Amino acid sequence: MRTIHEFEPFIGEHCETTATGNLLKHAGLELSEPMLFGLGEGLAYAVLNFKNMPGPFIGGRPQPDEITQNLATNLGFQVEYRKTSSKKRAWENVAPFIDLGQPVAVRIDAYYLDYFTSGIHFGGHYLAMHGYDDEHIYVVDTHQQGSNLRTNRKRFEEGRLWKGPMAPKGLTWTISLRDHNIDWPQVLRQAIVRNANSYLNPPIRNFGIKGIRKTAKLLPTWFDTVEPDALHQVGLLMERGGTGGALFRNFYRDFLFEANSHLNSPHVEIASQKFAEVAPLWTAVSNHIMSSPELGIAPLHEASALLLHIADLEETAVTELAKL
Repeated sequence: MRTIHEFEPFIGEHCETTATGNLLKHAGLELSEPMLFGLGEGLAYAVLNFKNMPGPFIGGRPQPDEITQNLATNLGFQVEYRKTSSKKRAWENVAPFIDLGQPVAVRIDAYYLDYFTSGIHFGGHYLAMHGYDDEHIYVVDTHQQGSNLRTNRKRFEEGRLWKGPMAPKGLTWTISLRDHNIDWPQVLRQAIVRNANSYLNPPIRNFGIKGIRKTAKLLPTWFDTVEPDALHQVGLLMERGGTGGALFRNFYRDFLFEANSHLNSPHVEIASQKFAEVAPLWTAVSNHIMSSPELGIAPLHEASALLLHIADLEETAVTELAKL
């Protein structure tokens, strides 16, 4: 059995911040998960249709891998990404690092993990690997999944090379942390303003505030165009699968509160209050979507109205942040 000596797990709620948080903690920099999310410019929204997925996908964070990339830019550490379609190369991209005492972040289809019970394929899942033996891989996943876990090695290798929607493509990364003093006001201001501007000015109408309003318009049509099980799954993934729902808005609320201890800005204070107000509304949207297959189209109309209200609140909050 190969494990990293004195490895102490970073416990988190979201998969990518948990994976990268483990790498950073082992390298000597431990930040709160909301701080990782905020410095990773994690506030986002997307509504998308993927080929071979039975229903729409709603996400409340940036594209896969972007949080870590933004963290590296803002905090000044180096990220080494590796992708492969080769089973041999995929193993070579993890095992030697573990042997040298360095944890590795891994992207995987969650379906192949022993402890995942949802029974659905999701190729945008992340975890931190810190050990292996002939039969098992030792990982840190989210708190919801149980944090410090082990999973079958053969299925782990299959899941890394799964070829369905959001395919992981054997992605791994490691980090190198530079010794330097962080200018917190400058770093925080940069991350907040860039995130605000990207959220207010998305490249297409499926993203950001425009995407929320587009979803509000589309939602009632899903009752006739999306199968009931798939429609329920849309809401389930939002709230309990870590793709959207209240989780990320709670993160951003807490990030802004923590950031304002350095910035002391009325703009940040107003925005944090708005996100505190908006987080439970996202939970309500998810619940309405999940209940629609049983209760009919009415919950989708209620969710649609809530999304329009959410869009107004978030636009007000993010407009304040853009003024920093």
